[in-house]
Amino acid sequence: MRVRHPRSAFTLIELLVVIAIIAILIGLLLPAVQKVRAAAARISCQNNLKQIGLALHNFHDSNQHFPTANTPAFGSFFTNILPYLEQANIERRYDYTQYPTSPPNDQITNLPIKIYLCPSMLPPQIPQSTAYSSYAACIGSNSAWAPPPDNGMIGRHDYYGNPTGGTTGFRFADITDGTSNTIAVGEMGFQLKDYLFSSGPNAGQVRGGNTSWPWGYASFSFGSTRIMMNTVAPPASILDRLETFRSDHTGGCNFLFGDGSVHFLSNSVDFTTYQALGTRAGGEVISGNY
Repeated sequence: MRVRHPRSAFTLIELLVVIAIIAILIGLLLPAVQKVRAAAARISCQNNLKQIGLALHNFHDSNQHFPTANTPAFGSFFTNILPYLEQANIERRYDYTQYPTSPPNDQITNLPIKIYLCPSMLPPQIPQSTAYSSYAACIGSNSAWAPPPDNGMIGRHDYYGNPTGGTTGFRFADITDGTSNTIAVGEMGFQLKDYLFSSGPNAGQVRGGNTSWPWGYASFSFGSTRIMMNTVAPPASILDRLETFRSDHTGGCNFLFGDGSVHFLSNSVDFTTYQALGTRAGGEVISGNY
C-alpha cells in the first residue's frame, strides 16, 4: 500500500517574499530599459540630422550655395531640401510664390515628415501647425526675431520689408570659422510647458512651441544661439526661449555641424563657446572640447 505524502505549498510569508523580490527586480529593470530606449531615440535623432546634413551638402553641390532659412513668401529651408531627402514629389508641387498655408501648398504641407521628427520629442497637445517638427536652422548668434544680416551658416530673407536685407544663400567659402566649428541645424522641440494660449477656445491650455517644417519664420524653422539652449524661465522670456534650441533628451541637444557631423552638446557647455559655434565667420578661438 502506497503512502501518500501531502503536497508542499508556499506559505503566505514565502509568497510575499517572492512578490517582493519580483517587485525589486522590476524596479531595477525599468530604469535600465528606459535608458536603452532614450539612447536609441537619441541615436535615431542623430541619424535624422545626418540625413539633413547630406541633403544640405547635395543642395550646395547642385546650386553652389546653401538654401536660405526662408523665402520671401515664408517658405522654409526644410522645403528646399526635400528633393535631397527622397521627397521630391512634395517639393515639386510646392509653389514658392505662395504661403505654406495657401493653395496648393496647404495640401502638401499639412503633415509632419518623419525625418523632421525626433522620436524623443513630446508631440504638441494643440499644435500651432499640423506639420510640426523637431529641428531648426541656425541663423547665428544674433536674435532670430531681428532683421538680417545674420552671422550664421544659414542666412535668410528679411520679412520686415528691408530691401537690403536677406541673402541668396551662403557658400562653403563664406564659412571661415570652419565647417566643423559651425552649427547648421539644431533640435527645437515643443516643450515650453508654461507657454499657454491666452485667449480663444484653447485659453489656459499648453501651447508648447511653434516648430513647423514648412514655415520660414523665427521659432518655426530657424533660431539662434543668442540664448542658451534649453533655457527655462526665469530669467528668459517666452519670446526669447521660443528662438532657442531645445530637446526632450536628458542633458542637452543634438546639433548638425557644417561638415555634416552631428554632436550632442551638453547644457553645461560654455556659453561663449556655444554662441561662437553659431557663427560662420566670427574668428573666435574654440577649443575642441564641446
